[in-house]
Amino acid sequence: MAPKRKVTTLEKGKGKVNEGSNRRRRAEEPTSDGGIHRFLTPAAQESYVDKWRGKNYHQERMVQRADFHGHLLEHMIQQCGWSKVAAAPHPAYITLVRKFFANFNKDIDTPESSHRHKTWVRGKWIRFSPVMIDRYYELNCSGIDPMPTEEDMQSVTRFLYGRENAWPLATSHFKHDELTQEIRALHIFVCTNINPTTQRTRFIGERARLLYHLARGRKMDLGTHIFDFVRDLATSVDSNSQRSIMFPCLISGFCLEASVPLLPFEEADTPKVPPTHKTVDNSKARMRAQDIRARRALAVQPDEAAHDPAPLVPQPALATDTNFGIQFTQIQVALTEIGTVRE
Repeated sequence: MAPKRKVTTLEKGKGKVNEGSNRRRRAEEPTSDGGIHRFLTPAAQESYVDKWRGKNYHQERMVQRADFHGHLLEHMIQQCGWSKVAAAPHPAYITLVRKFFANFNKDIDTPESSHRHKTWVRGKWIRFSPVMIDRYYELNCSGIDPMPTEEDMQSVTRFLYGRENAWPLATSHFKHDELTQEIRALHIFVCTNINPTTQRTRFIGERARLLYHLARGRKMDLGTHIFDFVRDLATSVDSNSQRSIMFPCLISGFCLEASVPLLPFEEADTPKVPPTHKTVDNSKARMRAQDIRARRALAVQPDEAAHDPAPLVPQPALATDTNFGIQFTQIQVALTEIGTVRE
């Protein structure tokens, strides 16, 4: 009978590590999660791990249209036919959305591609194109006004601020808290549902031109705009990018309409609170308070030049028979003169 081979502590530990590694490897196989294919290729799996897993996201928001009755925002929604864009968004399944971006078809708009205007999500090729976005939002594509490449920025600023600007346009950013109340409400809607961003406090001329375009009742090609936005986000993000995931509600709606399966116990994210008149006003007050605090912090910084002590001038030694009373009186007179000069 062959003697039993002694298993060392090191081998035991190694065996445990390998067992855990095998479990993790099995958990990341494409056919895991109840047979649902999570990744089309190994590159998509690496993209998910390196770029999309754990990435922040920015949800669309509903507009309480009754709260903005007679408002510029409500007029723009009606003029552009964006009722569904402003309605309660589809619940966002963020894990599903991250897989959407990790598996995004890089050749989605290549004419000769066999999967043009399609992308792969959890075992399904789903259609994703400007036309499909128009259908999802029930958009009427007639009467589109192309965005001009240039605008008179003095006119843009006067329209958005309700006054003449007092700063050089070429070197400054537009400020959300300087916009008129109606433009601020429109700006919040644009930053969540049209051209989403997490930076709303300050913005550059491109967004200002978009606000100017929409506020005057001009209609944009929203389906193409959103398609280009999502494609650019999916194809340009790297492992060091700070960009957040945008349009998660729209993408979740697309996937579920195409019968993309959800994972067991996968739950929708909590929807964001819709903006109201109070939200708009409080937003302005909060941002203004931040600016005031920043200015005060700069104002209380000490002026080092004004507080530099005067250099000490060596004085001759006093004689032993010096009359200190007379000397003290002379010092008082000198100090009084110095104080008068400083005042």
